[in-house]
Amino acid sequence: MGGSGSEASLWQSYKETIVEMVLKEKSLSDRQLYEIWKTDFYMITAANPFSKLLTDDENRIRNQELHSLLIKDYQEILTGIGKDSTSTWTEEGWVVRGGEEEKLILLAKKYEQNAIFKFTQEGREIIDCR
Repeated sequence: MGGSGSEASLWQSYKETIVEMVLKEKSLSDRQLYEIWKTDFYMITAANPFSKLLTDDENRIRNQELHSLLIKDYQEILTGIGKDSTSTWTEEGWVVRGGEEEKLILLAKKYEQNAIFKFTQEGREIIDCR
């Protein structure tokens, strides 16, 4: 969940991010996944710490590390993809069902992420993790 520029433009880019989840090789919106899971879920990434662009290989390694930590606490982990609505920028991460928000915030801090997404019946929230 990248971004650049001022604080306001960073948060605006998060608000405009298109998030897709991959379930059984099918791309779903957060609303579609909520209809299947019927519970809150989160998206977290380890890519591009504090919006500093890393190489694809560096991001892949960081996300694999994060995944190995997530599998200790979550049985359902899906690939999540954040997309900029106005460019070709994408960023991969993980979508986890339920769980403890505080643990995810701590992981986001460990991987120097500005925020995580939370998806509820009411919609999407952006949780500041700095």
